Amino acid sequence: MSNEEKKQINVRDWITLSTVMMGAVLTILALIWQLPPTSGGIGSATFLLMLSFILFVNSVSANSKANYETNLKETVEERVNRFVTFAEFSFGLGFTFVISGFTILGYKYLLDSIDRNLVTLMLPVTFLLTAWILIFIYNVINYSGKALKAIRSLKRNLWIFLELICLVFILFDFFEVFIIP
Repeated sequence: MSNEEKKQINVRDWITLSTVMMGAVLTILALIWQLPPTSGGIGSATFLLMLSFILFVNSVSANSKANYETNLKETVEERVNRFVTFAEFSFGLGFTFVISGFTILGYKYLLDSIDRNLVTLMLPVTFLLTAWILIFIYNVINYSGKALKAIRSLKRNLWIFLELICLVFILFDFFEVFIIP
């Protein structure tokens, strides 16, 4: 199988994954609005999930354009790679917003159910730590043999930083410094 065929298959896989994520985001939005948490968080979660929807749509579009460009005979590989990179950043940021939205929702639903206690705070911390460990493992596998590249991945570090900001907001909410809307 040639490199072009491998790229084409990978792009198609990302198109499928992004499309599934769009469906999942819309389903979750419909479900959370049926019974929103009384302690708030519905506005923030909806905002993050709607942004992620746009980013997943963009990922499908950019990957489709890369797939189209790959099939053209005169296309330069660099042009295809730009679309693939754009799609990758869109998907990753969209996924970060989904994780942040889920973290807020899980925390707020637990806050409604069991009030402010350690278990309520453990959910967002455990959820995000698990995501970060998986990102780190992915980076180690992806950058195998490239010493510090796994730790220096700018895009993944940016996504972790955004999720860390979400956790800080949750801590502020938990200690009632300010409430997440």
